[in-house]
Amino acid sequence: MVAVTELHLIIMLYLALFFLQLSAIYFLSRRLNHELIQFFYHLTKSKSWAVYLFSIVFLPGTFIHEISHFLAALFLLVPVGKLEIIPQFDELEKGVELGSVSIGKTDPVRRFLIGIAPFIFGTGLILATTYLVFMNPPAQAGRFIDTKWGLVFAGYAIFCVGNSMFASKKDLEGAFTLAIFLLIAFSFAYVLGIRIPAVNFELIFSEGFINVLRIANTFLLVPVLLDLVVLFLLKPLRRR
Repeated sequence: MVAVTELHLIIMLYLALFFLQLSAIYFLSRRLNHELIQFFYHLTKSKSWAVYLFSIVFLPGTFIHEISHFLAALFLLVPVGKLEIIPQFDELEKGVELGSVSIGKTDPVRRFLIGIAPFIFGTGLILATTYLVFMNPPAQAGRFIDTKWGLVFAGYAIFCVGNSMFASKKDLEGAFTLAIFLLIAFSFAYVLGIRIPAVNFELIFSEGFINVLRIANTFLLVPVLLDLVVLFLLKPLRRR
């Protein structure tokens, strides 16, 4: 049995690695999206065609991103409108909005939860897909996943989701308001002498939790490596 202090240290290291890899996916996805649009523009000499091809490549990821907003809003009883997956853009340098979904007015908490829904759902989908491909034996993973084309499909799905799951500025519109509200609420609670009960970290920080983090960190290497490979392949292609 690992000592408690050592157990806590291991968990903190795994948590740091987990968030480090998520940060790497975020920055790699931004770089890759830019490079891919520039590649399509270099290939077609047309801004509209570059956006069109880019949107086709990430269409599954865009759909999952927007449907996550949509389902989160429904679950939180917030009115929703039309869901769009047709790209909208002004200029190539200003970026592209690949999709959108109309969300009714609501409180900052629910707006924030709806905004981060694609990130939560996307991370879970990456972990689940990678588990089915790499951890389950063929009989359990299914005949399709066990084939060459099944692996290609799984890799493409992870690639699309990993590069489409992060929140945009519009998704985080309620985050600042929520942060201010929580800061004021905790400040009043502190002044009034209200204290949050201590959390029993021994119940949370367990060896089972370490195993979950270890597997998650291993799985998150897949989208990181996929982005690095695509960026590596795009570099010489753009020079032609």
